[in-house]
Order: sequence, then C-alpha cells, then structure tokens
Amino acid sequence: MEGNFDTTGQAPSGWIHAVFHGGPYGEDVGRCVPGPPAPQTLAVPLPEGGIHVYRLWRVGSWSGSNGLVAVYNPDGPPVPPPLLSDQEEAWLQDKQRDRGLEPVRTVALKEGLIENDPGHLAVEAMLAGLRSRKHLLLQRLTDRTEDDEYIQVLLREDKSYEVEHHAGVLGHRRARTTSQTEVRNALLGWTADRKGWQAALQWTGIDHPGQASSRHVPEHITTGVHDRPDRA
Repeated sequence: MEGNFDTTGQAPSGWIHAVFHGGPYGEDVGRCVPGPPAPQTLAVPLPEGGIHVYRLWRVGSWSGSNGLVAVYNPDGPPVPPPLLSDQEEAWLQDKQRDRGLEPVRTVALKEGLIENDPGHLAVEAMLAGLRSRKHLLLQRLTDRTEDDEYIQVLLREDKSYEVEHHAGVLGHRRARTTSQTEVRNALLGWTADRKGWQAALQWTGIDHPGQASSRHVPEHITTGVHDRPDRA
C-alpha cells in the first residue's frame, strides 16, 4: 500500500495516523492509512516475496490530541474460546446442584457467552449466526470418555467451515467443508452422542489444536473515546 506520512500530528484530509505491530511497517513513524473508517485489513507485499497482512485491532486517539490513530496487529490465526477449567466446571455443577438441577452435560461457548445443555435448535441458531473468523465450541462435561471432550467449528473468511474434534489418544481431527448442513449434522450428532456422527464429515489428523496469540497496544495510545470492539 502506498501510504502518506505525517509528523506534524495532523494527518492529510482523508487519512488517519496508524501504528503497526511488527512486520514491514513496524518501524515506520507517521505512516497514515485511508480513513476514517480505517481499512479492516492491509496486505503489504514483501521484498523477498509473499504478503504480510495486518488486521485492524482498534481505533483510538493520541494522548492529548483529537486526532485518530488506527492500531494494526499482524494477522494471526482466529483464537477459539478457552475450554472451561476444572475449577469452572466444579463451580458450574455446584450451582446446578444448589438449584436442585441435574448436572450440566454439555456447554456451548461462543464469543464470550456460555449456554448450558443447548438443544438442537440452539446449536443450529448459534451455527447459523456464526461470524467470520469466530468459533463455536461445544464441550462435554459429563458422561464423556477420555477421547471425546470437545468439538469446535470456525467460520473462515472464505465462508468455509473448519471443524476440530478433540479425540484424546487418537489425536485431534480436523475437517473442512463449505456445507453448513454437514457441519450442523456433525455438531448435532456429537451433542446427542449419536453413533456414527463422525461420518458427516471427512476427517484428517492434526498434531494439536490452535493456540492463542498475544496482542499488545502501545501505552501512548488512549482508547477511551473512540474505542470500538475488535471485529477480527
């Protein structure tokens, strides 16, 4: 991207200042990007070949200034929601018991929300409402075997689905498909512990699930006024 540069604190009309973490623009001072609104992604050709992609993290303002600044992170992999820890599971089941309810068998985790024992309509609705680069994770809490703890689905930017199943001693398995129906059948079959549910997808083995990536924001940027949620 051919960018404008400004070191006066006042970006040219139609541009806003930007800060980049790492990559080819990581050391740039005063680089600007078109906006507002700032581009959600920026693809930068590398001299040695290939492309470095930045993804917009948030838009804030310089300390003591009304000027906007877009903050970009390297385009890391989408991060699934963390599984409930043993302590969180125990707390959840204790809460159920205190209410005189049966233990929670399965939880659905999606964008910071938790739903206990989702029925097939709830699973279908969560899958249908899945946003690009976001995950839906189903975790089994009771009546599970060592090789069957969770299944998760990611909606990729090309609108295909990536499904991962934790299979314990068998390793992790992954499937990719463009069919929401196939994913739906796999999720519903797994949730109901239906025999042969795996046949809904074509699986390949993987070594381990994806890991979360760290993100940082410079201390000299304040984001109390112009913050907006991460749309990655």
